[in-house]
Amino acid sequence: MAASDLSAPTEITRTVKTRRRMSPRRYFREIGWRHVVAVLALLFALYPIAWILSSSINSVNTLTATKFIPDSTTFGNYTALFGGCRWDAGFPPFACELHTVGQQVVPPIPTFLWNSVKIAIVASTIQLALSALAAYSFARLRWRGRRVGLVAILLIQMFPQFLAFVALFLLLDTMQETFASAIQVSLWVIAVPLALVGAAVAFMAHRSDWGASAKRNAYITAGVGGLVLAWALIGQFVDTWWPFLADYKVTLFPSIGLGSHTGLVLVYLGGSIGVNTWLLKGFMDSIPTSLDEAAKVDGATEWDVFSKIILPLARPILIVVFILTFVGLYNELLLATVLIRDVQQFTLPVGLQLLVENDYSGTWGMLSAAAVIGTTPILILYWSLQDRIVGGLTGAVKG
Repeated sequence: MAASDLSAPTEITRTVKTRRRMSPRRYFREIGWRHVVAVLALLFALYPIAWILSSSINSVNTLTATKFIPDSTTFGNYTALFGGCRWDAGFPPFACELHTVGQQVVPPIPTFLWNSVKIAIVASTIQLALSALAAYSFARLRWRGRRVGLVAILLIQMFPQFLAFVALFLLLDTMQETFASAIQVSLWVIAVPLALVGAAVAFMAHRSDWGASAKRNAYITAGVGGLVLAWALIGQFVDTWWPFLADYKVTLFPSIGLGSHTGLVLVYLGGSIGVNTWLLKGFMDSIPTSLDEAAKVDGATEWDVFSKIILPLARPILIVVFILTFVGLYNELLLATVLIRDVQQFTLPVGLQLLVENDYSGTWGMLSAAAVIGTTPILILYWSLQDRIVGGLTGAVKG
C-alpha cells in the first residue's frame, strides 16, 4: 500500500481538528459572515410576506392602524371575498358577482383569479409550442437567413411591449368589427357525438389486437367523451327537471377584440417568444446531433426527431420556460388594464385595484387576503415542478 494512502486519513483528522479549534474571530471571518448575509437576505425576503399574512387576518381594515402583530385576528377578510359566489353548472363551476360588505363594495375576486389562471395557462402553452418549434428550427435546421432571424428576434425583444399600446388598441378595435360575436352551439352537439365516437373507439380497441399504448389512448378518448356527456346531463338536471329543456352553449370560435380574453391572449403571444426561443435554442444546442443522425438513418422525419427525441430530452427547460412565462403573464397589469373593460373579464392584478381605488375607503385587509389567495396558483406550480427547475436552468447554461 502506498504511503500517500496511509497519510490520507491522518490529513483528514488534522483538518477536522483544525476546524474544531477555529477561533470565533476566524470563524466569522471565513464562514460566519456568509451565514449572517444569508439570514439577512432571508429576513429581507420574508418580511413583506409576513406583513401581508398579518394584515390579511387583522380585524383593522385600514393601512395606517395596521400592526405587524395585530391586536385581534379574524378570517372575515377571506370569507368576504367569497360572499357573492354561488355554485354553477357551467365552466368554471361557480359564478361570482359584485356584493356589498357593510358599506364596501367587494369585487368578484374568485372570478378574477380564474380569469388570470385561464389566460396565463392558454397563452403560456401556445407560447411554449411556438417557441419550441422556432428553437428547433434555429438549432437543427440550416436555412438562409437563420442568423439574421436570430439577431432580429433579439433586437425586437429590446423594445418594451407597452410602446405598441396604441397600435394594439387600434388593431383589436378593428378586429372587433369583424369578430364581434362568438360562434356557439348547444352542448349536446358536442357531447353526444363525442361520447358515441369514444364508445365506438373503445369497443374496437377491446375487440382488436391493438397495442397497449393504442388501447390506452382509446380508453382515454372514451373516458373524455363520457365525462363531457355526464357533465351535460348534470348541468341539464341542475337547471331543469327534464334534461333536454335547458340549452347550454359551447363556444366554437370566440369573439376577438377589445374587452375579450382572446384578444388579450393574442397580444400576449408576441410578448416573450423571442427570449424563450433563445433559451430553448441554447438547451437544444447541447443535445448531441448524433441522435438526430441515427434517427434519420432509421427513416425518421424532422417531426419524428423533434417530437420523439428533442422534446423528451428538453423537458426540463420546457418546464422552466412554461413556469417563467406563466408567472409573467399571471402578474401582467398594463396591457390587461388597457385592453379589458368589463369587470367580469378583469384579471386578478386589475381587479385588486378595485379594493383600493378610493384613498379614503380602501380595504387593505381584503386586499392582503386577496393577494394571499392570488399567490396560491404560483406556489402550487413551483412546489409541483421544483425538482425540474434546477435541472432545466443548469442545462440551459451549459448550452
